[in-house]
Amino acid sequence: MIGTLPERPLISVIMPVYNAELYLADAVNSILAQTYANFEFIIVDDGSTDGSAELVRTFAERDNRIRPLFLEHGGLARALNVGIQSARGDWIARMDADDISLPERLGVQLDWIHQTGVDVCGSCWKAFGEQEYIGWVPESHPAICHELVLGVALLHPTVMLRADIAREHPYDETLMTTSDTELWTRLAPRYRLGNAPRVLLKYRVHAQQNHVLLNAIMIAHRRNWRRRLLQLLFPEITEADCASLDRVAEKEPFADLTNLGRAGTWLVRLAQTPEVALRQRMATRWRAACRRSTHLGWRCYHLYRRIAPEFGATSPNNYPSLWLACVLRLEPESKVTAALHNFKFHLARLLRRKDPLRKP
Repeated sequence: MIGTLPERPLISVIMPVYNAELYLADAVNSILAQTYANFEFIIVDDGSTDGSAELVRTFAERDNRIRPLFLEHGGLARALNVGIQSARGDWIARMDADDISLPERLGVQLDWIHQTGVDVCGSCWKAFGEQEYIGWVPESHPAICHELVLGVALLHPTVMLRADIAREHPYDETLMTTSDTELWTRLAPRYRLGNAPRVLLKYRVHAQQNHVLLNAIMIAHRRNWRRRLLQLLFPEITEADCASLDRVAEKEPFADLTNLGRAGTWLVRLAQTPEVALRQRMATRWRAACRRSTHLGWRCYHLYRRIAPEFGATSPNNYPSLWLACVLRLEPESKVTAALHNFKFHLARLLRRKDPLRKP
């Protein structure tokens, strides 16, 4: 038998599993290889119909840090709630069965929690598989609340939170998906949220993820959570304001300049935190909203130029390609727009070859 189950673990790692046989071994091994040792590993099989349950049993026989639970299929939220109720640690660390935790993950997050005093702690991540990128999230509680309005501010499988909070605020089992987003908007007014500014997880991107399979349902749910959070953060917000932010979050073009301008004004308000990276993220969203609305003509570019400086010095307010697209009233998906983007990309790459120190 490998590993020793602590008599009183400080951390309970909880990983729900449903038909994840293909990726499960990588996920399990990444937790068993953690440099921080005082943890138990609760693996909750949610009625898998592939070989996942047998694989969980095999791992549990080899390493007594693993506490396997086997349920009839009831959904992710139920599996998480059952795992949390059986946990013995003071902290709950989330893990997904298709991801890979870096060896230092638990130790770094625990140190970050002690340094900052946060109640819920996530981290940055590195995506791999069908996409590759570094996933950024803000560090501070105010910035997380503002980013949560429009995007991912806490990546679920990176999160570590106090066990008493997890028990007092269980996941909503009526939701097929977005139960994590719903929980963060519930916790944000009551507890301190934070993110360790390091990549601590390799996040696997593939076609069978819930947010891919259930995208339409997720959009409707997120609108509800977005309104709840916005009304808590900004009691004066109107339905028209919320609708304009919906279009930004869902990457939809605007039908008129009034609502586009309303969205820009709110993006500026959401950018008002000390975190420069968040201001840059909101400025990028403003530029993207205008790019999707170039059919509104040159006034769209004028509106972009008027609002862009309000995000701060890090936000350039002169984009010739946006100006041209607005003047020509190009639709975002038109062939001419695609050609302009390709020309700009290849020109930038050519300039970088001539001057390697030139910023992209």
